[in-house]
Amino acid sequence: MGHEEYESIAALDAIGVATADDAAALRAHLSQCIPCRKAREEYGEAATSIALSLEPVTPPRDLRARVVAAHELSRRGSPWWLAVAATLFLALWGWRELGIRAARENDASQSAEIAQLREENSLLAQRNEKMSSEIVALSAEGTRTIALAGQEVAPSASAKVFLEPERRRAIVFFHALPANPGDKSYQLWIIPANQPKPVSAGVFDVTRAGNASIVIENLPLATEIKGLAVTLEQKGGVDQPTNTKFYVAGNAL
Repeated sequence: MGHEEYESIAALDAIGVATADDAAALRAHLSQCIPCRKAREEYGEAATSIALSLEPVTPPRDLRARVVAAHELSRRGSPWWLAVAATLFLALWGWRELGIRAARENDASQSAEIAQLREENSLLAQRNEKMSSEIVALSAEGTRTIALAGQEVAPSASAKVFLEPERRRAIVFFHALPANPGDKSYQLWIIPANQPKPVSAGVFDVTRAGNASIVIENLPLATEIKGLAVTLEQKGGVDQPTNTKFYVAGNAL
């Protein structure tokens, strides 16, 4: 007999209606087969608390023959419990199939959660590396600090620029800016000392609290920067400011 047949006997044995020969064969098999032994234990537990409603499951191929045989025996005067046993067998088989399905779904769900956690950990590691680099930059010797004050359209806003002249790099932290609409972006401008037109240093959006940070690479030489300012422009930014309403601004000289 194969595992499927032994599991069928295990279900009948769990409700005490397996034949003596089948029960003996099952005992001998269980001493050597861990999966079938586990199945017998599960059937035993399920027999005491069979669910009232079960999803349809595919029974063993010989199950119909077993049920028909039990019905024929009952018609010939065999004990009534054979028909009941057949019904209980169906329920027990369904119970086990549901357990297997639930275990598989749980494994799939856990695998998805593990994959998501790994992805989140990777992102956190990248952010941590970036933050560590920024902290080193903020504390490096020679770093200049430039304060940008809120202007008339956003008097509570502010920003702080940490300028690294040797690396031609700056990190800017913005605070309490008004939330930008979905079709707008804030744009940071460098006001050069040697030319009249501002130079874009990047676009950004703010959080609900009005905060943001931006890293600027390849800055003009520090002596060429006269000041910095922020305007609200169309999404993605523009080549030149479309208005003179600065949200924050400050001198670099």
